[in-house]
Amino acid sequence: MSKSCFLRIVTFLLCLALGWQFWKGILALEPTQIIIGPAAHYIESAAEETGATNIVAAILFDYRALDTLGEASVIYTSVCGIAMLFAKSKFKISSTGLSFIVKKGVSFIIPFLLLYAAGIVLMGHISPGGGFQGGAVFATATILFCIVYGSGFEAVMIKPKTKELIESSGALMFVLIGFVGLWTGAGFLSNIAAGYPKGEVGRFLSGGSIPLLNIAIGMKVSAGLSTIFYSMIKLLEFEVTKIPGVKNK
Repeated sequence: MSKSCFLRIVTFLLCLALGWQFWKGILALEPTQIIIGPAAHYIESAAEETGATNIVAAILFDYRALDTLGEASVIYTSVCGIAMLFAKSKFKISSTGLSFIVKKGVSFIIPFLLLYAAGIVLMGHISPGGGFQGGAVFATATILFCIVYGSGFEAVMIKPKTKELIESSGALMFVLIGFVGLWTGAGFLSNIAAGYPKGEVGRFLSGGSIPLLNIAIGMKVSAGLSTIFYSMIKLLEFEVTKIPGVKNK
């Protein structure tokens, strides 16, 4: 038996054992019909207090919006660090992408993918989704550009500086929305108390500042993840050129 085959078997058995322990832990949980604590308040009052029917969005962008700002800051710092780390890396080669059929097929998919991502972001306060999820789908579209059409094509279509501008604008937008609460005396990142219209619960124009914060986070996440992937591709292509016997084009 080869070493790689042995490692695969060990990994499979380890995953199986961990999965079994996880399942036993789930079975050990006692079912309860009573919800207590903050969860009960969120379920009962989130729609009335925030105007959002998506309780998760209400928690992330209203009750605990400051925590969300901290999470977004972690993403922003990571992207800045990676961008600075690979700032001096230059393309030695640029892939030409995949076949003509794949490129044509993806050209039909991309518009629907972008529309789907926009729907997740814009409807995140009244349906499952939001800025984090929609931003990840937007980033997937740019990654598809890079894989299918080639890294050089993706760099021309969506320049790195443009991604940096989008991400920075999302961060600035998030903070400015929070300052509205300070200006009105309601507190940083306040929602309805800051004067944002709650609207009719369940309607598109509802949720106060939550849809705006979803857009800001969507900008940050989409541009940030795309930048990270692009930086990794630069590093990969830089390493490929160092392989002995490979003739660069």
